[in-house]
Amino acid sequence: MLAVGLDQKLLSPSQLVQYVTPEVLAHHLPDDLMTKVLGSALAAGHRGEQLTADRLFEPLTAEVLVANVPLEVLWRCIDGGADRAGISGDRAGEGLRL
Repeated sequence: MLAVGLDQKLLSPSQLVQYVTPEVLAHHLPDDLMTKVLGSALAAGHRGEQLTADRLFEPLTAEVLVANVPLEVLWRCIDGGADRAGISGDRAGEGLRL
């Protein structure tokens, strides 16, 4: 679901970073992945580029995030994207006919 949200532009790295903060990444990513994140950020700095959310999440796929970040954090990302897109699940049961 996270990958679809990113693919369909319902979520963006700048929105992810509101929930998947650098502190969350530092606490939950294995050392090798954290090294990739830091390496990407440092490489951008050496090229004179700003560190943006896009750059921060560049080495992290949705699959990597799902495998390492607590699911409650990722669900907040998905809920936020759904709210922004106007497709939130606040209307539970609407349209269901038994």
